[in-house]
Amino acid sequence: MTQMIAIAGKGGVGKTTCAALLLRALAATGVRPLLAVDADPNANLHLLLGFPAPKALGSLREELLAAPGGATSKEALLEAMVQQRVAEGKDVDLVTMGRGEGPGCYCYVNNLLRLSLTRLAVGYPATVVDNEAGMEHLSRRNLRRIDHLIVVADPSPRGISAARAIRDLADQLALPVGKAWLLLNRPYSAGDGAGAPDLPIPLLATVPHDPSLPSWEASGRSFLDLPDDSPAASAIAGATRALLSGNAR
Repeated sequence: MTQMIAIAGKGGVGKTTCAALLLRALAATGVRPLLAVDADPNANLHLLLGFPAPKALGSLREELLAAPGGATSKEALLEAMVQQRVAEGKDVDLVTMGRGEGPGCYCYVNNLLRLSLTRLAVGYPATVVDNEAGMEHLSRRNLRRIDHLIVVADPSPRGISAARAIRDLADQLALPVGKAWLLLNRPYSAGDGAGAPDLPIPLLATVPHDPSLPSWEASGRSFLDLPDDSPAASAIAGATRALLSGNAR
């Protein structure tokens, strides 16, 4: 069974960067192939993984509604269409959700889409989902199961408050979350922000400022190929090893 890892957090905290670094760390430990799911309508995970712009799954809704046939045939058709939209890489495959629901009723199609993604993920030892900013994706229960919910936050009071709100929402919705973790991201400078007291979730790791990341991204190189001396990659790698060994606290 695939390990389902969901990345959540408010906008601008570096969720996509952390998702790419987590995928890099998992692959380096031998957990591969991996499935990356970009669930943000403003999809850009592909840019950090070195993939061309993918064809999103969002367009499947209209196509499936227009297709003839009953529920069984549409379910099989959708699974085939989802598979065709998987961008394949050496260690990481990528699917992109694309835009959300349109003006019509898409409940039936969305349920089939969730089922197809669940079945697709079975073929991978781990799936990493980069969620959209905020809490809407969680509130829609788009994930049937979450083994590890990693909430990315900056160490400011607003950042910690947002992380607490996400944890509270997961509790209120009784989401099937195995464990929730806080990933503190310090994107601006090595010394910005004091240590955050009263953390609402167990701390998985603190990601230090890494001046190499902007130039690496600007060059179009995949974050999967970042060198081991990257401070941010090293921090995520250590956290990932602890997570896999059960030593994370």
